[in-house]
Amino acid sequence: MNGTQIEITPIEHQIIKLIANEQTNKMIAEELNYSQRSIEYHIHTICKKLEVQTRVGVVCKAFQLHILP
Repeated sequence: MNGTQIEITPIEHQIIKLIANEQTNKMIAEELNYSQRSIEYHIHTICKKLEVQTRVGVVCKAFQLHILP
């Protein structure tokens, strides 16, 4: 992460919280009224920002960085 601050958008933050609550992409899409493909894109972007490759990695890194309480 090279000491730079990671900017998480409000929708990305919401998606991270839903991933942490064990929601599938389909469930997240339905809850947020997005297409499943849009959710997949957002998760891909989140993974790149957090420098992780999995949903578990997203949640772990989000806790480490205090993105999630």
